[in-house]
Amino acid sequence: MYEGPGNAVICELTVSPGDMPMLPATAINLSASGIYCVSSRSLGELSRVNLLLRIDGGSEIHARAVVIREEELADGSYGLGLFFTRITEEGRNTIIKFTSDIESTG
Repeated sequence: MYEGPGNAVICELTVSPGDMPMLPATAINLSASGIYCVSSRSLGELSRVNLLLRIDGGSEIHARAVVIREEELADGSYGLGLFFTRITEEGRNTIIKFTSDIESTG
């Protein structure tokens, strides 16, 4: 499991339907099943979102997720717990490799 913050994982979100502009978010915790990130905007629990993840400057991982937890933080931003509902096997494997590399290097 990746536990940031750092510049290794860039996360961008957009709320479905896809007409909305991308909303940047900071990845705090990443695993093969989901991501916890911080955003400047509330999305609402159970909202469905499209995700674009870039890990370590590598290829883009597109996924869909549902907001399973949302909390307003002290600075006015929002912590979002997202559970992947659709992600390619290649994308999931990239996340698994990245998080296991982080764990093995400390």
